[in-house]
Amino acid sequence: MKFHRLWIVALLLISIPSLRAAAAPAADSPAVVVKALYRSSMDHFGFSPESVKLAKAWVTPELYARLLKKANAPQPKEGPPDIEGDLFLNCQDVPTKWEIGDSSTTAAKAKVNVILHWDSEKRQYAVLLKQVDGAWKVYDVDFGKDGKLSDML
Repeated sequence: MKFHRLWIVALLLISIPSLRAAAAPAADSPAVVVKALYRSSMDHFGFSPESVKLAKAWVTPELYARLLKKANAPQPKEGPPDIEGDLFLNCQDVPTKWEIGDSSTTAAKAKVNVILHWDSEKRQYAVLLKQVDGAWKVYDVDFGKDGKLSDML
């Protein structure tokens, strides 16, 4: 009888982690990728080769190469740099709050909305992703009236 109870307890303990994994969103879902990228942008605000390297895991190889090229480009000796602030956030001041909004997904592409808040201002961007070797990667950001990330590169 004790053996039978131990067997049941062992089966329960084995099944609990798999139940948690089934309930959690996929680690590489579009929303999870965007959340990780924007958390990194908030934690490492600015545009530099270092901040671009931190984003490598979440962007397409093509976007990464363009970002790194722009970050390593010589800056003007006088006046402000070509890009001030953070490129993914498209701002010069750190937002006071940010959140992931609605998302839509097709077989190979996805769009995840990001909402940035400042004291009296709110902006919504559409982060565009596509499948690269089975993983979701950001290939552009649509800033609405301010254009696209790809336009700045």
